[in-house]
Amino acid sequence: MNHENPSSLKRAPPWPTREWLTADPASAGMDPEKLAVLDQIIPAEYENINGIVILRNGQIVFERYYHDHCPDDTHHVTSVTKSVTSALIGIAIDAGYIKSADQKVLDFFPEYVPIPAERQKREITLRHLLTMTAPYAFEDWHEPLDRLCMQPDWMKYGLDILGQNGTIGTFKYSTTGTHLLSAIITRSTGKSAREFANEHLFRSVGMNEISDNAMESFGFEDLFGKKVKGWVHDPNGNSTGDGDLRSLCVIWHGLVFST
Repeated sequence: MNHENPSSLKRAPPWPTREWLTADPASAGMDPEKLAVLDQIIPAEYENINGIVILRNGQIVFERYYHDHCPDDTHHVTSVTKSVTSALIGIAIDAGYIKSADQKVLDFFPEYVPIPAERQKREITLRHLLTMTAPYAFEDWHEPLDRLCMQPDWMKYGLDILGQNGTIGTFKYSTTGTHLLSAIITRSTGKSAREFANEHLFRSVGMNEISDNAMESFGFEDLFGKKVKGWVHDPNGNSTGDGDLRSLCVIWHGLVFST
């Protein structure tokens, strides 16, 4: 990551690019002594932390890497991908690919016909998927991702369990729902979520484009494991809605979504 010393902190927070401004922690209103203590604690007690980058007013005030990692390393960002996918839905709406967040999910899957008794399934919208307020056939925080990985058609599986075991409006954390959003991006734009993100999100904020991940199999480790590189996809080529996005730098994430 390239750094450029600022001449003044009295400026609008810079937009994320490949160049980042830096600032002394004290001048940014942070306690350097506490950061120094943090810098000692992490390598001694937290083997799973590879690096920390702290931004204040859009400028880097603290950047350290641990356990033989460096700024150019990629990292498995797991459910950060959910936020990226939701951002892509917003971009698709703004660009006119999708009418609104209140469109029914089944509008994007006309070939899928639920049984007459599944009235609730017909009422679920993109907004419910985005806010994780759609019901599914599993208990909250007990989603069987291993079962998802075994499906030949993730979209059909997701639609089958959508609308079951609960009521619309109640929070239920779901990876399957985010994957449906990814499939909706593809159906609306003609591009995978990875391709759409590279063109409309990553490139515009100066991030490296995310490569496709060649899939030899679709087991849990192939899709969510530590050796995954790039952005993986399901058996039908839809980018996964969660778990496998790796990137050079994700500190833009909080800055982008806080503006």
